[in-house]
Amino acid sequence: MTATSHPSKLEVLETSYIKLNLDNLVDARVKVRETYLKQEESINSVRNKIPIHQSKAIKTRKIFAVDSGFNRAYDTSFTVLKAAIVDEEMEANPTESIYLFHVENYQTERLRRFLMQQTLYETLLKTVESAKADGSMVLIDGTITLTIFCPTLRDKKEYKRHFRKFYQELYTPLMEKCVERDIIILGFLKRTGSTYLAEYLNIKDTYDRYIMNALLRKEGQFIAPIPVIDTSAVRNRVHHKYVTFYLNLKNWNYRFELLTQQEANYRECIGNLIYIATDTHYGMNPIFSKADEYARVTKREANLKFNYVTHELPYNERIKLRLEARKRTHFGIDTNRTPMHGINGIKRSR
Repeated sequence: MTATSHPSKLEVLETSYIKLNLDNLVDARVKVRETYLKQEESINSVRNKIPIHQSKAIKTRKIFAVDSGFNRAYDTSFTVLKAAIVDEEMEANPTESIYLFHVENYQTERLRRFLMQQTLYETLLKTVESAKADGSMVLIDGTITLTIFCPTLRDKKEYKRHFRKFYQELYTPLMEKCVERDIIILGFLKRTGSTYLAEYLNIKDTYDRYIMNALLRKEGQFIAPIPVIDTSAVRNRVHHKYVTFYLNLKNWNYRFELLTQQEANYRECIGNLIYIATDTHYGMNPIFSKADEYARVTKREANLKFNYVTHELPYNERIKLRLEARKRTHFGIDTNRTPMHGINGIKRSR
């Protein structure tokens, strides 16, 4: 058998992407055209197999939106995290936490983003416990699955312990309370890079965004829920299950996530989503804009918080604290110290 009988590793990789040579535009255009035609053939093969439904606007529930954000002060390991939940009357309930991490590296950045997500769910929990959200629908900006936060082989033991504590003591009780109190938790993804729909339809090398843009052409059209297969969650013994559906809102397509226990409510969700997106109401964006406004942390705000916390220290010590933190950030000083110590570092909540 000759060496050319088997595809090279490069050839195998190129089945999932096409590298375009801009020095040869004729060849590049041909490749682009062939790729799109191939994708269109894949879409046409399943176009008649996917039922496209049409829904109308209906108002049955009060709507909440929740978002989160963070920023670092003076490029140091001092971090301000915020989250805010806003109702349709534009009343906001923000939460703020401050952490001081000891080391800036992959582990710290991953933990920081995880804590931002944790802050979001802590803010939501306060609203759920207050009974204000009973019988409502809560739109979470982003995924409600824990896929990207599940521990990997690169994560330290401290991160794994913290994730397990979050999952057992916050996430699971919160989701159970929401189901018990008829609070629909809906993940809202504006720019999805998932392939759930493509895998469900057995279409290779095609993103869900391309499929739904080809199929959902009119306002109110949607693709009914399909299961979300979360292999990372299964590996980490995360037992929550989800479904995802696709909806055209104001001629823009979005992906939404629901707990499997709440799948029966998906048509009600769609009716409410269409209602708050109509011109006759105030539209969908304001409630998200308000949540984002309260959750966003500017660099100036983070710097002010840092100065507030350290203002009683002598001036020379404040400057030294900034400089030492920057050295750890940019030059790797003290990298042998425990990278996850930020979990038990300074935390100030309001």
